[in-house]
Amino acid sequence: STSSIVTDEGDVSFDVVLLQSVESVFISTIESAYTRRFQSLKASSSNRTVFNGNQFIIEVRMLRIASSQVVMNEQLICNEQVWFRVFSNLKLGDVMRLSYVSKELNTFVLNYLKTLKEINFTEFVPLQLQLSDESRQMFQWVLQNCAGVRELKEVISASYCLTSMDFTMMSNLCHLTVLDLSGCIICCDNFSDAFSQLINLKHLNLSHVVPLEASATVHFEYNLKLSLRNFKNLESFIFTGSDFVQGWCLDALDCTALQKLSICPTSLNLREVINVIRRCEQLRDLQFLNRCNESIDATCLIELLQLKNVTLLKRLSIGYKVIENLHTLGNELWTTIRKFVNLNCIEMFCRDFVEMIFVEQIKVHFPNLHSLAIETSAINSILILYLLREGNFKELSLVNTRECRRILDGLVLNNRVYLNIRRLGLHNFYWKSSLSLHFDRAFPNLEELSISGDRLTGETLLSIDKQFYEKLKVLHFGLMDLHLVRSVAVNRILGLCINLEKLALTDRPLTDGMARTLIERCRKLKEVVICRESHLCPVLFNALRRTFFLKYCN
Repeated sequence: STSSIVTDEGDVSFDVVLLQSVESVFISTIESAYTRRFQSLKASSSNRTVFNGNQFIIEVRMLRIASSQVVMNEQLICNEQVWFRVFSNLKLGDVMRLSYVSKELNTFVLNYLKTLKEINFTEFVPLQLQLSDESRQMFQWVLQNCAGVRELKEVISASYCLTSMDFTMMSNLCHLTVLDLSGCIICCDNFSDAFSQLINLKHLNLSHVVPLEASATVHFEYNLKLSLRNFKNLESFIFTGSDFVQGWCLDALDCTALQKLSICPTSLNLREVINVIRRCEQLRDLQFLNRCNESIDATCLIELLQLKNVTLLKRLSIGYKVIENLHTLGNELWTTIRKFVNLNCIEMFCRDFVEMIFVEQIKVHFPNLHSLAIETSAINSILILYLLREGNFKELSLVNTRECRRILDGLVLNNRVYLNIRRLGLHNFYWKSSLSLHFDRAFPNLEELSISGDRLTGETLLSIDKQFYEKLKVLHFGLMDLHLVRSVAVNRILGLCINLEKLALTDRPLTDGMARTLIERCRKLKEVVICRESHLCPVLFNALRRTFFLKYCN
């Protein structure tokens, strides 16, 4: 069929095939030694492999040039607007590869990258180049040339060390609203001057950010304090602290517009954290992070939960598995939490605390609750069933530290159908294969499944009806015994997930067989998260990276 794209010069008609599904376009390169894009990047052998433009197959969702021999008129070849429309239908990594096709396309690609409003460096930097000298050059190119960018995500994938030059260039990004520096090392003393220019920043992630040397800690926190003082429009803030960063810089944080706060109180100065929370008048999402399996005192939690406006809070997450002094302060802590009557998401992982609260009253106190993540070892299945029957949950995550299966038996074998549940997490549960047969009936509308457990077996997982796997859109395999759940079993399961859109293997290496299955069977798959222990053959690794958005888990 013939389609026309309107340009400044008028209608330019050319032969393209509009496809409803993903198709391939074959782009042949000219015989040229052209090496511009990031000038020095193509010189390295690794980059010749990563950015290979020769006979490269690119997945396109809307356009396919009918033949590699199609000769397009010069007006189309030289029309930047037309190519921008083509680029908008490609993955960013594929757009970057096109820069090696010709000198003209290289110019178009560079100009297109300069117009991007959002850059996720996990996608922008190919997996093989992350944390390399080449990735740093790409990061600095973005800072120099993408003046209109509004979101910089996962900067650590491009550069784990940030220098004074980086911050100087970053200060020119006056439109920046989202900045994710999680895990980065700050290698300069005066970054506050650059931060002071980012007046439009709304979302800031400083989790696990540390100075280069322990001796620079005091000056580092002083610069953090000066930086935080300039962010008047901050709506979301993530801050964990570290062994070097204690958090006394938090007293400069402007909390006027802050709606989401994720913080690790036991790694920071507790008094500073309490003061920050009490200054937040618009807080809707509060998460207490547990950086390294620490415990927290119930007295501290009660003080931390003294919000100015308790009716605004929608999500509360307490990530601590151990809360001390519950025997004397448990009831007071539960009374404090019950004040947040408009919660729609609760996460509680302390077994002793869950045991002493009235689980059956959760829906009474929180009528809008639709997402629950809870430690179930200390409660019985009757209470969970009552909670599900009375509630309208869409997301349910059950964590079982004692590895008993009575909760799951009652959940699946009671002949009830949970129509509303779309997301289900089952962690550290164990059940027999006979129980697997009831999963599809119990959760007919399930779309997302997260599962882990040392006692799970491949036979148990394969006993679940294939219809159950066929409807899944998101699948996460967590920590399992690799001898009990072998790669062959996981591969067979992946072959059943024909509608899968996202896969995460956070504690299991991705094998060559799994990679082939994903490419051949999972036609709707968009994103794959793998652990760093995965060692795929180069051909399959490149094929996987070209087909899906591939990234390492944190």
